[in-house]
Amino acid sequence: MALKLKHVIISAYKYLTFFHMNTLFIKALLILTFGIGIFISLLFYYQKYHNQLEIARESTKNTPLEVNKPQNTNNPSETNTEIPNSNIITDANILNSETKITAAKQVATSTKFSYPLHTSITATVFWVGEPQGGGSSEDNALSAWDDSWQKHYGCFDDPSNRNGYHPKGCTPKENPFYFDLPYDDFDWDGADGRRSGAHQVIPWAKSKKWQDDESMLKNQWIKITKENAVCYAQWEDAGPYVYDDARYVFGKKDERPKSKEANNAGMDVSPAVRDCLKFKGLNNDTNKVTWQFVEFEDVPAGPWKDIITNSSTYWK
Repeated sequence: MALKLKHVIISAYKYLTFFHMNTLFIKALLILTFGIGIFISLLFYYQKYHNQLEIARESTKNTPLEVNKPQNTNNPSETNTEIPNSNIITDANILNSETKITAAKQVATSTKFSYPLHTSITATVFWVGEPQGGGSSEDNALSAWDDSWQKHYGCFDDPSNRNGYHPKGCTPKENPFYFDLPYDDFDWDGADGRRSGAHQVIPWAKSKKWQDDESMLKNQWIKITKENAVCYAQWEDAGPYVYDDARYVFGKKDERPKSKEANNAGMDVSPAVRDCLKFKGLNNDTNKVTWQFVEFEDVPAGPWKDIITNSSTYWK
């Protein structure tokens, strides 16, 4: 009896062991089958995608690019032409074209002209309404291009009583960030009043057709710096002291101003520019600046853009 029971127990143990091992084997087999199925599916879709890609590439390579050309009235059937094989679209050609387009956009959006720097220039201060004498060689109630400058500006641009960049008690009608340089494109020696040679020396003179009474200089922008301060301003008068110093104003070799007055001053700046650049003193000849012409699209946002002067010449 004991031997029979022992035999039964051993048989049961073998059966359970066999069943357990077969269960693990079946699970492993199922997992393996599932993995193989996923792999085959991925392989199928990859092959399908690869074939479609190859077909598209072959189609692109073998199809010549067609472009429109004007209708030929003598032969109406000719409405397009084929590009030679050398211009067939390829990945390399597309890449080169995109590079050229990007470069063209960069050129189109860059400054129209390249302007040189004028370094270590003495800048003195002047202001709308400044009377002649006391440092000023002329009456600044008018400018080279506006016989009613103070009226159009809106008030006396008081250099001592300020409210920020404006004269106290007044909001100007024109840009308080202004300057002068010693060149005037009018001298009235000729029949049309235009200074001889102005069209040759002014870099942007050929950028448009100018009216007979239109200044090529008025309202032009500059960038002006002193140490770490950077400001922008508009050209609204000619001076100081001389009015034909084209070599300094438009020269490319950082020429020195012709005038020896006021420590060889090469420009006047408004009280707003003076304060923006943090000049030492209210009005002296010891402040040195660096300046260059800039296009309007290169002028960043700032207080110099709060009020922009767009007025033309005005002579009584």
